[in-house]
Amino acid sequence: MVKMKNILLIDDDEVANFINERQVKASGIAKQIHVAQSGVAALSLLKEKLIGTKERPDIIFLDIRMPVMDGFEFLEEFNKLPEDHIKDIKVVMLSSSLAETDRQKAGQYKNVVGFINKPLNSIKIEELKSKLI
Repeated sequence: MVKMKNILLIDDDEVANFINERQVKASGIAKQIHVAQSGVAALSLLKEKLIGTKERPDIIFLDIRMPVMDGFEFLEEFNKLPEDHIKDIKVVMLSSSLAETDRQKAGQYKNVVGFINKPLNSIKIEELKSKLI
């Protein structure tokens, strides 16, 4: 089984974060889960507490539609962080968007390795684990 050290969930919806966190915990794929309710909060968390430490996320689950800074704006800022700090972090878009343009746009970012429609569940986590092995 793939075992990650850390996962970062980014979603402005508190209920979605709660459900996603429970699914990730139940799957046993991560030792620690960090949660941010906005792209701005996630960047701050990464810069101040996670990047360069043993708590750096292996995977970021990122919502697209968020106020203030959407998922794509987050990715633009994320990619400005030092390459040696982010090169191994995989990003999975976790969104309710069914728009093919969102999938295509997400695919243009080098760290994005997947696009999963909400809600996150055990089947989707297993598929992701298979993809990452």
